[in-house]
Amino acid sequence: MSNPSALAAVRRRWWVVALLTAVGAGLGALPEPATVEEESLTTTYSATHTLLLNNQELAYSSSTAISPSQIRLFALNGEVPERVAEQIGFDGSRAELASQVQVDFDQETGALTFSTTQDTAEQAVLVADTFAEVTNSYLTTRQDELNGKRIVAATTRVDMLREKANELSAQLAANPTDVAVAADADALQSQLSVAIQQRDQLTDTPAILSFTTLASAEPVAIEQSSGLSTPRSRTTRGALGGIAGLALGLGVAVVLGRLDRRLRSPQQAEDVTGLRARVIVPKATDDKQAQAIVMSGRHDSLSDAYRTLRNVVGFVHTSLPAVERGRIALIVSPGPGEGKTTLASNLAATFAETGAKTIAVNTDFRRPQLSNRLVDTSFAPSAYTLDDLGWVEPTQLLRSTKVRHLSLLDLGGLGPPGELARETAALLPALAETHDQIVIDSSPVTATAEVLELVPMADVIIVVVRLNRTQLESAQRTITILRDLTTAPLLLVISGMKQDRTDYYYDDTDRRKSAKQGDNKGRRADTAGRGATPPPPAPLGPTGVARPTTGTPSGGIPRPTGTLRPPLDPNDPLAKLDAMTRLDGTPPRSSNRAAELNIDEIDEFLRQQPPSPPR
Repeated sequence: MSNPSALAAVRRRWWVVALLTAVGAGLGALPEPATVEEESLTTTYSATHTLLLNNQELAYSSSTAISPSQIRLFALNGEVPERVAEQIGFDGSRAELASQVQVDFDQETGALTFSTTQDTAEQAVLVADTFAEVTNSYLTTRQDELNGKRIVAATTRVDMLREKANELSAQLAANPTDVAVAADADALQSQLSVAIQQRDQLTDTPAILSFTTLASAEPVAIEQSSGLSTPRSRTTRGALGGIAGLALGLGVAVVLGRLDRRLRSPQQAEDVTGLRARVIVPKATDDKQAQAIVMSGRHDSLSDAYRTLRNVVGFVHTSLPAVERGRIALIVSPGPGEGKTTLASNLAATFAETGAKTIAVNTDFRRPQLSNRLVDTSFAPSAYTLDDLGWVEPTQLLRSTKVRHLSLLDLGGLGPPGELARETAALLPALAETHDQIVIDSSPVTATAEVLELVPMADVIIVVVRLNRTQLESAQRTITILRDLTTAPLLLVISGMKQDRTDYYYDDTDRRKSAKQGDNKGRRADTAGRGATPPPPAPLGPTGVARPTTGTPSGGIPRPTGTLRPPLDPNDPLAKLDAMTRLDGTPPRSSNRAAELNIDEIDEFLRQQPPSPPR
């Protein structure tokens, strides 16, 4: 499935981008500057509780039961956060509560601080004070427990050393001359003295880190912007809002483009169908122009597009093997409302314009519109019945139209659509023996099966798609069905293309105005530069671009220097058509294919062909 590019999607839905950009800019600039500043600021509260070490000498001491460096560890882990959570009624996890508090101990000053930031002043004071009180209480209790254990251990050691000393004293009394026992007794006595000293020190003057409150917590309001600071300038806010809206609009346009299931551009139509667009029919400016039929003397963008299609179809006909009958062109479309009937009526009129005996055939019996286009009076049912079709002459079923040399075949109203399509197909061979061209308006390929009766009989099948209406899946399915049923050339025609007015299309008033303006410009140029010799004009290619030539062949059509690309396949009529539309040596890729084809050159080519055999 071929989706439009991101750039094409944005170009098509530029109004979405513009709308969201404007909305973003308006929303950004709408609030008052003071209001924006107030709304963008948030207020929080910080509080700090400070404890002071009672004995500064212990700040660097290693004899205390708890090292000063361990205070922060005990304050934020274990029992302290649990006790604080119970006291303040905190419902979250203990780790979450501990993460809200900052604990610092300064050994130089002996200051132990507990800081926190909360949404309310009361909560900040409560958390800081509670953490300080619980930590101080926990440290005291913890040190008492540890000191008690240390005293018990020291007493036990003293008792053990004293018992050993008594044993050695007894041995020395029994053998006063034993030097080894005397030495052991002296060493053991020294150890006993140290142990007794340590025990007495733990008992009399224990080294305990104790703190007193220096300053209780007090709330301090902190105002800060939430995220990025909102500009106070209305212009700046509007610009930022516009940028945000632009980004959103681009994203929305791209997403809509990816989800779009309709043909939106000629290039997309070519990619989906696998065919080159031979003619692009411009979009009619109003209903009157859309209903108009090509007439002699009518020259506008629509008429010339239909004439171009006539020449393209005629060129393909001349490239096909010769037959002793008129040619049949079948007009099909993937769905309804895509310009099929309008194209069929005007193509038939352009064939009749050349003097060819032409028949326009209606086979869209479910929604017949062809008769209303070609007949001035109201369409009356046929005087024959369905049973009469077996013996009546096919030419007696034809009706005259408002276009010279153009007849109409429409069996509408004689029976069911499927049977009428088969009867119409049975009449075509006989009618082709007496007429030059037959143009068939069919029903949509993906909607009905009647068109399948006509596909094998067509010399050329023209596939019409309409921009902004034809579904991508329908177009693909149509091409697949046609290629499975026939080997006839398929010509892609795109309708509904909005065209810019060019100098090529003028009405009579514009022609006279342009000629008059040209005469005035010529007089001014002649007055300003009289005597100057203008350079000879360069020959023009089909696109109106000057190109070098090597002369004019016998056919009368200028040819460019070098060879055409791709090489011409004599068995492929579409390849010949490509060669005719590449007179400047490059493949045509512009959106206006109708203006790109040189009608005069193709007419000249067709006039050089041998005449058709007499019928």
